[in-house]
Amino acid sequence: MSRMKSLWRNLVHRDRVERDLDDEVRAAVDELVSEKIRAGERPEDARRAAMLEIGGVEALKERVRDVRAGALMDELLQDVRYATRLLRRNPLFALTAAISLAIGIGATTTIFTVANGLLLRATEGVSAPDGLVDIVRTEPRSGPGITQISYPDLLEIRRRTVTLENVFGYQLQPRPVSMRIGGQGASSAFVSVVTTNYFSALGVTAAPGRLFGAADDDRPGASPVAVLSHGFWTRRFQADPAVIGQVVGLNDEALTVVGVAREGFRGTSVVAPDLWLPTSMIGVVESQRGERLLTTREAPWLMLGGRLKAGVSRARASAEIATIGQALELEAPTPPLGGPFNAPPGSGMVDVAARVFLWSAEVASPIPAGMRLIVAGFLGLLMVLVSLVLVIACANVAGVLLARAAERRREIAVRVAIGAGRARLVRQLLTETMLLFLLGGAAGLLLARGMTSMLVALLPAFPVPVSLSLPLDVRVMAFSVGVSLLAAALSGLAPALHASKADVVSALKDEAPGASDRLRLRYGFVVAQVAFSLLLVIMTGLLAQTFDRVTAAGRGFDPTNVDVASVDLSMAGYTEVTGREFARTLVERVRAIPAVEEATLADRAPEPGSRSFGFLTVPGATPSDGQPFFFANWTLVEPGYFSTLRIPLTAGRDFTARDSAGAQPVAIVSRSTAEEFWPGEDALGKNVVARFGNPTGPNPLPAVTFEIVGIVRDLTFGGPSDRALYIPFQQRYMSTLTVLARSSGDRRVMADLRAALTTMDPNMPVLSARTLESQLSGPVETQLRVAAAVAGSVGLVGLLLAAVGVYGVTALVLRHSMILVAIGTAVGLTLGAGAGRLLAASRFGTPAGDPLVFAAATLLFAAAGFIACYVPVRRATRINAMEALRYE
Repeated sequence: MSRMKSLWRNLVHRDRVERDLDDEVRAAVDELVSEKIRAGERPEDARRAAMLEIGGVEALKERVRDVRAGALMDELLQDVRYATRLLRRNPLFALTAAISLAIGIGATTTIFTVANGLLLRATEGVSAPDGLVDIVRTEPRSGPGITQISYPDLLEIRRRTVTLENVFGYQLQPRPVSMRIGGQGASSAFVSVVTTNYFSALGVTAAPGRLFGAADDDRPGASPVAVLSHGFWTRRFQADPAVIGQVVGLNDEALTVVGVAREGFRGTSVVAPDLWLPTSMIGVVESQRGERLLTTREAPWLMLGGRLKAGVSRARASAEIATIGQALELEAPTPPLGGPFNAPPGSGMVDVAARVFLWSAEVASPIPAGMRLIVAGFLGLLMVLVSLVLVIACANVAGVLLARAAERRREIAVRVAIGAGRARLVRQLLTETMLLFLLGGAAGLLLARGMTSMLVALLPAFPVPVSLSLPLDVRVMAFSVGVSLLAAALSGLAPALHASKADVVSALKDEAPGASDRLRLRYGFVVAQVAFSLLLVIMTGLLAQTFDRVTAAGRGFDPTNVDVASVDLSMAGYTEVTGREFARTLVERVRAIPAVEEATLADRAPEPGSRSFGFLTVPGATPSDGQPFFFANWTLVEPGYFSTLRIPLTAGRDFTARDSAGAQPVAIVSRSTAEEFWPGEDALGKNVVARFGNPTGPNPLPAVTFEIVGIVRDLTFGGPSDRALYIPFQQRYMSTLTVLARSSGDRRVMADLRAALTTMDPNMPVLSARTLESQLSGPVETQLRVAAAVAGSVGLVGLLLAAVGVYGVTALVLRHSMILVAIGTAVGLTLGAGAGRLLAASRFGTPAGDPLVFAAATLLFAAAGFIACYVPVRRATRINAMEALRYE
């Protein structure tokens, strides 16, 4: 307590403490002088002897200050004040360094902000997220956590578990529905079906009304109720409490609005539904198989989660779920579609790859387990890119600090001569560097806000409502400060250690120092800048090349000037018979639009990630993976589909109006599919047997034999092509359909498509209407676009910083500078080759190394290095020799 009181007094009442110290030292000196006078010395000799004995008044004061409480804090404040004065005297240096650091720190903070929002922050509106876990199962083709789980499996897990309470389920992606209120026209909304304990398990409360609970029944159709999201309630109903109790029509089903979720809760993933329905109302969005989804294990459709019971560890819960999953597989009457169950600490823990962004964080993040690894890997790539800019900026600042240390030799020598220790000097110099980096970090934190907005702006429009919350919270600010301090320590340590070794005698005589060590360090920093900048430019070229390859002719079709509009006929009550007729009439009306060159329809537009897997057997062919069936990607199309999208027909014929519901079933396959099933043979006239639905289930649908009548080019989307099978829409009906219309010139016909649909049925909402090009931004394309844009931006910044660093080495001559650029280029090319191999091994399909990219990057840096070296050398040659000699 006495020490704390002294610390408080020394820090808060500094003036009083200094006055007391002056009085004490004066009294001590006077007493010592008096003693010597009493011993017989003359007064002047006594005072001189006393001063020699105590080592001087100021030295004595310093020794007292060094041992009193708060001495370290006092020295730190002195260092900060001194560093502030130095930066104030050199505003150009401080501003230039702070800006370069702000760019590097701001870029890294931006990526961390995204990682924090998607992987490390708990889902908004959820209570006690640390107690939540995901329940997933491994699927061989998709990876862990991607395969969904059936409703009967959820009930069995809920019944058997002893480590979890409130096992809940939810649809991962909201489904569009047609919504009618009173006599108003139909509008579209997005619905997510959840179990009745969903809100209670998450700890979510209602704003007005109530949420699902014990009063609701899980039996099919038993609880026709709905809960609105707070955002949808505010946007669609102007936050009117009177909506509670109203009846709304969803796909012609009457449901009562019973409540609104509290503000801030938008669901358990990045997608944000407008309404939630209980599992009993699955038939609203799955009219043809709603009841089957609640009764069969062969129809997985739910993401599962649970809350740990008090005192239960995550490892124990995971082991129990794995055991339950094994038992369920043994009891299953048919082979499972997925792999083993598991309960990783997913909702409550970040995957290993994501841990590069934070220390052992455990949160219920909005990215479901299994998808987190993909997101974390992509963000890890971006973090590597932007970190290179920070490394370049740090090397630049370190080089300048070395140059400033040479200018401050005399100052440092004076401080050493009056008794400053090396540790004290190093601490002072590091304090200057850290203050500079903290200024850059503060500016970078402000810059990160704008950079985050720019990064989000690179994302395409999503077909479902998405909620991205990317705040600059305490964790982000702590990351920015930590990066600033770490970078300051790494960048300033070498210059500080070098500067603290000043030769006092030569520095005080103003003699020229031996510059070999200093120049070697500066050489090293320049080489590092050039190498890492070249690495950035190479990665930019490789990613841009990959993006061009993925988005250009590699798709296998031409999306330009094609507009698409999607509807779901079941929302307006169409049956299979009336739906087929509606589709025929719709295509005819669209083709009659003057600006339309060609038009067709399909069950969906060709886009990345769009899959409709079915079971296929081929006479004479056996799957290599030992499965009894092939998996194929089905697409239902109308005649004119291939000509509208400019997909070449390599053999056979297109579908015609004669390929109707009662005619011989026919199909068209992709070229790679034909080569796989019938290598070296003519595929035309061959047969495939298709089974819609799980053929091993309790009520399998009858098999249909299709005759191959045509072969078309593969659609690749930049990756391996699927087994593609095209079937006439009239022979295999689906309620969801997409109209595709190619227009002449640059005219858009989206408004005409909407008008045609509205004229045919005013009560059927258009779910989406946009260009096909905008719809083609799938996960791979989006990630490549963002990565290429980020790499290009930071590559340009890195090039400029490297040029500034080379320019700053004004003590070098042109030949030496170009040697440094050459060494840095060689190192950068080596790093670029390694980065190319890593990217080639990733899911992006990036080429390992394009000679053109490497050559262009080398020439670019050679030119930039020459310009950066030539300017200072040119200035040096213009110095008047006599003036220089006179100065010396």
